[in-house]
Amino acid sequence: MSRPRLKEDEKLSERFIFRLSKDELSRINKAAETCGKAPGPLVREKLFKGKFPEPKRASVDLYTYTELKRIGNNLNQLAKLANSRIVPIGLHPLLMKLLQQQEIILKLLLHDCQSENR
Repeated sequence: MSRPRLKEDEKLSERFIFRLSKDELSRINKAAETCGKAPGPLVREKLFKGKFPEPKRASVDLYTYTELKRIGNNLNQLAKLANSRIVPIGLHPLLMKLLQQQEIILKLLLHDCQSENR
């Protein structure tokens, strides 16, 4: 099955060329890479919609959010047990392990937020 034909007014058939400094072109390319788009569509969206598209998430974020969700589920289960006055024997080592894992993940997130790979 082929792609549906675009209406005549939706076709991108016209060209508009303008000059940029090296710094401006570098900034546009960096913004396009951050958003996961080509520079042309990025500039078009900024110009006509007045905003930049959402930046793509770094690969560390997806894994990290999954791990944080798992840690949160574990903590909720442990809190439920503690509130019902049932405290498992190995609770303290497990909590310490979860705390260490949480600290590692937070360090990764802080490092990733400051990196240029976003």
